[in-house]
Amino acid sequence: MMWGSGFGMTWWMWLAMGAGTLAFWVVIFMAVWALLPGREKEGDTTRPDPLTLLRERLARGEVNPEEYEQRRRLLVDGH
Repeated sequence: MMWGSGFGMTWWMWLAMGAGTLAFWVVIFMAVWALLPGREKEGDTTRPDPLTLLRERLARGEVNPEEYEQRRRLLVDGH
């Protein structure tokens, strides 16, 4: 008897072993890829609307309330 020599393996056993090895490395690659820094998600490419940016500038003190109101009217009403 030949124990563990591998000669008794059929073609589908070799195929299953190869597919399992390939699946293992694909999972490892995807895990490393997902953990890389600096990658943005596909849905995160939207920019905030101008009114939101204007509100943030007012909150940071970059514009005063009069200037905020003037620019808000320009954005909302168009004049």
